[in-house]
Amino acid sequence: MAVVQWRAFRGARRRAVAVATAAALLLTVATVITAEEPGRFDAVLAAPSTMQGRALQAARESGAPVRVDGQTSETTEVWARPDGQLEARISADVVRVRRDGAWVPVDLRLSRAADGTVAPAAHPNDLQISGARPAGTHELAAVGHDDARVAMSWTGALPEPRLDGPVATYPDVLPDVDLVVRATRTGFEQLLTVHDRDAADRIREIPLLLTGPGIAGHRHDELGGVTLTGADGETTATIPAPAMWDAQTTPAGTPARTAPIDTTVTARADGVDLVLRPAADWLDSPDTVYPVTLDPTVNPLSTTFDAYVRESVTTNQSGTDDLQIGLLATSPPTITRSFVTWNAAVLAGKQINSATVHFWNWWSHTCTPKAWEIWSTGAASTATRWTNQPQWLHREASSTMTKGYDSSCDDGWSTISGTGFFQRAATAGASQAHMGIRATDETDTATFKQFRSRDTSASSQVPYAVVTYNSWPTVTARSTVPATACVTGTNRPLVNTLTPQLQASVADDDGTAMSVEFEWWAVGATAPLGGQTVGTVPSGATASVTVPAGAFLDGGRYQWRVRADDGVSGSAVWSDFCEMTVYVTVPPAEGCVGGVANDYDGDGVADVAIADPEATVAGQAEAGQVHVRYGGSGTVDTLHENNIQGSGAAGAGDQFGAALASYDVNNDGCTDLAVGVPYDDLGGQADGGLVYLLLGSTDGLAGGPSSIMLHQSQSEFPETTEAGDWFGFSLAAGHTVVGEPFLLIGAPGEDVGTAVDTGVVHYLRGTANILLSQGGNGVVGALENDDRTGYALAASSHHFAIGSPGEAIGAEVFAGAVNVFSHQYTSGRPTLVGAIDQDQAGVWGTSTANDTFGKSLSMVDYRAAGAPVGGTDSFLAVGAPGKEYGTAGIADTGVVQRFHVTDSGFTELPVLAQHIVGIPSGDEEGDYFGERVHLVNLAPGSAATAQNLLLAVGAPGEDTGSAADAGVIRVFGAAADPITGYATVERVSGALPGAPAAQELLGLAIAGNQTHLYIASPYSDQAVYAIPWSTLAGGSATPEHVWRAGDGGFPAGAVAFGTAVE
Repeated sequence: MAVVQWRAFRGARRRAVAVATAAALLLTVATVITAEEPGRFDAVLAAPSTMQGRALQAARESGAPVRVDGQTSETTEVWARPDGQLEARISADVVRVRRDGAWVPVDLRLSRAADGTVAPAAHPNDLQISGARPAGTHELAAVGHDDARVAMSWTGALPEPRLDGPVATYPDVLPDVDLVVRATRTGFEQLLTVHDRDAADRIREIPLLLTGPGIAGHRHDELGGVTLTGADGETTATIPAPAMWDAQTTPAGTPARTAPIDTTVTARADGVDLVLRPAADWLDSPDTVYPVTLDPTVNPLSTTFDAYVRESVTTNQSGTDDLQIGLLATSPPTITRSFVTWNAAVLAGKQINSATVHFWNWWSHTCTPKAWEIWSTGAASTATRWTNQPQWLHREASSTMTKGYDSSCDDGWSTISGTGFFQRAATAGASQAHMGIRATDETDTATFKQFRSRDTSASSQVPYAVVTYNSWPTVTARSTVPATACVTGTNRPLVNTLTPQLQASVADDDGTAMSVEFEWWAVGATAPLGGQTVGTVPSGATASVTVPAGAFLDGGRYQWRVRADDGVSGSAVWSDFCEMTVYVTVPPAEGCVGGVANDYDGDGVADVAIADPEATVAGQAEAGQVHVRYGGSGTVDTLHENNIQGSGAAGAGDQFGAALASYDVNNDGCTDLAVGVPYDDLGGQADGGLVYLLLGSTDGLAGGPSSIMLHQSQSEFPETTEAGDWFGFSLAAGHTVVGEPFLLIGAPGEDVGTAVDTGVVHYLRGTANILLSQGGNGVVGALENDDRTGYALAASSHHFAIGSPGEAIGAEVFAGAVNVFSHQYTSGRPTLVGAIDQDQAGVWGTSTANDTFGKSLSMVDYRAAGAPVGGTDSFLAVGAPGKEYGTAGIADTGVVQRFHVTDSGFTELPVLAQHIVGIPSGDEEGDYFGERVHLVNLAPGSAATAQNLLLAVGAPGEDTGSAADAGVIRVFGAAADPITGYATVERVSGALPGAPAAQELLGLAIAGNQTHLYIASPYSDQAVYAIPWSTLAGGSATPEHVWRAGDGGFPAGAVAFGTAVE
């Protein structure tokens, strides 16, 4: 009688396994354990919600790994490491079993009990195998407990089994037919070995009985596979389509000739009858080489699985103890691939920092390293064949490690990186990770390899992976104070503060304390504006930071994000952005294009505002009004206190529009207009004054949000409205170098203490409202009568200047002084750069009575020739129109003084007077040269030249021919030294139209933007002339536009049209 070779593990060259598989019943019972391992610190950790954190803490304190109680199972063991990470050793099948409160390795060696039954030394499901039995139907093998118990029965006498390791062999249960049962890690495997052709007649029909509480129903599929179900309808076990094979093998030692077995399944009260009917023509074929093995396999539901597939093989290979990859040298050669399903539940949602997968490589075609790969695939099953492989989704890693050929590369572990593979499964939150293994080159037989599968009886050779991982520290909730929703885009929330509090609740499943980092950005920016980190935040706690003052601008659109870091490299992942729009004045308008100065309707085209502060409105003389011409549409709106959506009303003598200043108060892209009403009798206080902020929108000024009224009796102002304050007499506005809007309001008639008309200035920026005056409030000097501080104001993005033209220098009354400040704060206030007067060292001239130094001011950003890009300098022009000049002491001829301002001081350039620059008319009494000054920097980032930094100076008292006080404007290169040329704006051919007129006072009203100089004639022809700066730089003065009362949509009946222009 031929002897069946049972899984001969080695040939002469340690070749592939011999062929004998089994019908297996595999039941897995999960449990929670504490295991021993040499060199590791053990700690019993209760409270499952905190056990990882407690284990990590113990590991850090001890400097040794600590096993995590509650996360070790039959396939997986988890350790906390001193570096804050967790390490899992995940086996492809059950490798340990719970015994007497401790874990012991699975031990499948069989032994007899006193009652004759057979059992393995340590089996996870208490496998019981029959001893000798007389004729009849007997339980051959059973596994499981209570409702999960399943047994397979055999009809016929059973002789005393021969025991060899995990194998029990019942010889000659039928003549020349042996019955074999092999213990597996979770159940058992059964097969029949038919020794010769004559014995084949005895197995034409083989009845098998499956019984037990674990079998309440079944399904039989078209491939011949059977699914067993429990009482709840859930799958308890599967029986792959049974197969048979003969003694012929491939070069790998696997069956070369196989065939399916027909089956019939019939339900019965206590289980199912399974009848096998091997094909007679296959058994009787002369091509069949005996012995023949029949293999019905039973697998209970499991969290792991493996199998290989090979071209031309149509039977299930999930029960074999090897995995194959590469091109097998059959005739013709056939490609093999393998699949492994790993229990990855412990990794779900984790950060995988490293992973190495180990396969026991016991046979290879050569020692030459040949590349092989692992992939993420779809799920394989007992129905998987070469022709219906799961989808190969992502190539994760490759390796050339090769073992198992000869002593130069003896049997051993071949490894491959599994980091990407397990991270993909973890990110998906998958409880199972499906792996495909294949050779990189499947056309080369040298690539063929065999690995031990999960079904190997050698526990030390079961595939396993060592995975180092970390629970992602997560941001579980985000919020702000004031409260907002996390929204992006045009629906972003409005927040009425520039210093919102940002909050984030964080959690770490490992219980590790975290650092929580916040960042805030401008929407659309490529880098953050700032950030802050909060350290040692416990899991479940909330961290918060407050955006510092100055980081956010009024009306700015910002986004913020947050991440938690538990100290493990790569664990900190930014949240998505939340957006908000912040404001302190008024919410920004939507739809404004932005990027263009004086664009009140946000259409991308500059507009112009022309004030007539002496106009009669609704019968109120000198109530004042402002005409706005929109550059895009050409339409004109006339605004006054009765139609600006404000709380005031036009009153006689208010002079709405006596001062104008444009800036974007809420940074929405639509320019806003500050309008001074210095003679408004607010609260019954004659000439107390107020200011309106007319807000821009796509509907124009005062066409959208309501206008805002500002006055000194409001709580945010550190003063009170009093008669004669003239609050709003002067205005200056703009944006700091970081884009923060600011507004300066002069009240030159303000009385402080006993000092009458000493004057004050209010500096508004963000939430700040800072009073600037003499007497210890920033402006140099003591409080005196008639200082008129705030009579004139000017600003750049770096600095601002305050004129006090009535300041007495010594005994010289109305000599005048100027104070220059930086927008940078010192102790919560703008930093004083310096005070300037004509008695100062380094400043031209001597202070004399009625010079009115500082009566007019203008300031722009400045980069001197040779200075580096990105400086913080400014250029300041100061008019002293009452200055007597020349040896003859010509009264009121006037001068203009120029200063290069830095954060640390100022340097004066040569003084400008009409005779110095070569003007033929020279200095004359009453010229008032410097009554108005206006600077423009046409290229703010470039070094200044005579063509891009220009200064317009008004001399309204200049006589032209016989026309007394006709007035004139001179335009120079502002920083030129010496002055080599200039343009003159007067009523002559090639300049302003018409003849000079007495008392026209040209130069009393001048303004401009980045493209044009505006010259107004409020007391003559009621017109405003716009002359391109480029024309003036070339020495000409021809207007490009003329806006005249009564023409082009401007109403007639003007009184002082153009007194102020923006």
